[in-house]
Amino acid sequence: MTTNDPGLFQTIYTTRALRRFKPDPIPEDVLFQLFDAAIRASSGQNAQDWRFILITEPAVKAKMQEWALEGWPRYQSRFGGDEAIQQLPRSQRLSLNSVRDIAHNIATVPAVIAVLGMKGRHSTPGGSTFPAVQNLMLTARALGLGASIFNLPIRDELLTMLGIPESNQLYCLIPIGYPTDKQGPVKRKPVRAVVYKERFGESWAFAEAQPETGFQERWLGADAAVSARP
Repeated sequence: MTTNDPGLFQTIYTTRALRRFKPDPIPEDVLFQLFDAAIRASSGQNAQDWRFILITEPAVKAKMQEWALEGWPRYQSRFGGDEAIQQLPRSQRLSLNSVRDIAHNIATVPAVIAVLGMKGRHSTPGGSTFPAVQNLMLTARALGLGASIFNLPIRDELLTMLGIPESNQLYCLIPIGYPTDKQGPVKRKPVRAVVYKERFGESWAFAEAQPETGFQERWLGADAAVSARP
């Protein structure tokens, strides 16, 4: 495995949810690194009850695509159908179009990762699992991969197909591969719009004084705002 690690802050500021992938297989040592980084996340009571299933079998991915295509029309209808989606603001349109694309192409994605956790192990379900998910996705970015959470194929039949015991909950699926789209800076609401001080709704003076792009330029340079996307 060779990589030019972009560094923590560059990784954080340039990780996009990518859903279009080349068919190129992912080397075993790269896959191992993803999981080896994922399990370094914090875990309530140090339970480390996360479990991962690495799915590469074509027949399983084909079935997942079939289920995703069943779910896509229901998901799409929430936004008024395809014609209405194309009239949405760019940020929503791009995101929904990429969800449509992964629904139609998940069978050709090199790998899909199923993320599990023990039922009833923690008072907040998923709270000790999703830190590992974020570790995994940031590591994917650092290794030149793309990833996103995609749950349209989840159903009881998938749990049976993967042999998931009743004691475990399937939290999410992560299609992963070498992306055809590019990573890069993302547009986000400014910190001042989402962080309050002391009480809900009360502004934080320091955040109010910062630029809308936050400290992005500190890590990515002055051109980052131009190339940012939703």
